[in-house]
Amino acid sequence: MNPMLEAALWFWIPLCIIPVGIWLSISGKTKSLGKVIALLGLILVMISSWTVPDSDSSAGGHLILTIIAPTLLLGYGIHGMVFGGNVPVGRLDSSARWSGTIAVFVSIGIFCLMHWYSFTPIWRNGDVNPYWIVFWPTFLLFSTSLCSASAVALATYGDDRFNESLKLASLSILMTGIALAAMIFDGYLTTADQFRDYLWLSAADIFGTVLGGALAIGVLAVVIWSYEKSLPVPESSPPPTDEEIEHVVSLAISHIGGEEE
Repeated sequence: MNPMLEAALWFWIPLCIIPVGIWLSISGKTKSLGKVIALLGLILVMISSWTVPDSDSSAGGHLILTIIAPTLLLGYGIHGMVFGGNVPVGRLDSSARWSGTIAVFVSIGIFCLMHWYSFTPIWRNGDVNPYWIVFWPTFLLFSTSLCSASAVALATYGDDRFNESLKLASLSILMTGIALAAMIFDGYLTTADQFRDYLWLSAADIFGTVLGGALAIGVLAVVIWSYEKSLPVPESSPPPTDEEIEHVVSLAISHIGGEEE
């Protein structure tokens, strides 16, 4: 079979049906079918390094397969930390916060082992997965930025949220320390120079994304402002005539009841 056709059949088509399945499950019409389609597409993407090993696209599926376990653990931990605390809705048992905290630190530890130990994702021919060296610095930089921004927002606008903001700031410092360590010390199969290069590229990507989002919001605001400014000033309605007043009075009298004195 043609290599391009194999890649389309075993990677790109499954990748495309994942959002279709998610949309079906969210739409509420065929939730079960949507979940099955999304899960099937995800599985086919993750095993693409075996189904289409000669395709460079399979590196993405291999990375997803490699990081899915610590990512799910991280998601579970964040859910427990958030909803095990002081939240108005969906609050979990207080033990969920502690188990969530442990899960977050364990998942971060696994990611660190994937960088500094033999857990590094190996794709083919003994080479490091090319997307791993992109994902790892981006994850660290994004986590640091998100935690620090959330800590500042909680401390500034939150009501009695100092403890939560302090914890987020501590997590931001931890992620910063990991990033600095990766910039100084070589990984198991990657060098500190490589990490620094991709870290600056990740910073540029994140900055570009934030700037693009801000510009999009700004353009939308300008368009709405320009449209509203172009609308004519609404004219004042004329005062009611005597006939209209009499009609309103008659309606009011007909709907008001009571005993006469």
